[in-house]
Amino acid sequence: MDAARLRKIEEGASGMGLKLDAEQLKLLGRHVDLMLKWNKSINLTAITDPDEVVEKHVLDSLAVVPVLPSGSLLDAGSGAGFPGIPAAIARPDLEVCLVDSVQKKVAFLKNALAELRLPKAKAFSVRLAGNPAGEDLPRVHAAVARAYAAPREWLTLAAHYVLPGGVAICMLGPTDEVPEEVGDLKLQEQLGYTLPYSKSQRRLAIYKHV
Repeated sequence: MDAARLRKIEEGASGMGLKLDAEQLKLLGRHVDLMLKWNKSINLTAITDPDEVVEKHVLDSLAVVPVLPSGSLLDAGSGAGFPGIPAAIARPDLEVCLVDSVQKKVAFLKNALAELRLPKAKAFSVRLAGNPAGEDLPRVHAAVARAYAAPREWLTLAAHYVLPGGVAICMLGPTDEVPEEVGDLKLQEQLGYTLPYSKSQRRLAIYKHV
């Protein structure tokens, strides 16, 4: 990824309150390069224009980082690694579990984690069914899904993976339904944000496991 696009990432992240150093920017760019290379042979993303990837994948993923608690993160339906890999790069303190049911995507994730040298992130080939022990997955301090399922369906599933006191996060468009509570998950806050170049509106709905 060229220097101008890395600057776009740096400026967009700064607008979200994230300060990224040169090494973090380099890793974010390398993730995109790897994804676009692999995308020629396996379907990781329909978005292939590098400027769109910067905004709709990288910056959209980074929007969740300021609200993540310390500890561990589950990225459900990680696909090409969004938002989990940008979160792992921006927050190297986090233990990150990238989960996808498609074996080819998990092969990409494992390759990317090795290339990017992110030792606290791991990729799992699992179809989430609400049974972390049986799936060999940890329970986590935060679980996030981006275009994985409708909010209510995702939250019903997420409740099984989030530790008491932890959070489940929905990454949403401007009109998606936001339930007040689902099981033990209760809505704490909604945060709106705007992607800096297209001006597309997005929201985070943050639920606490009570």
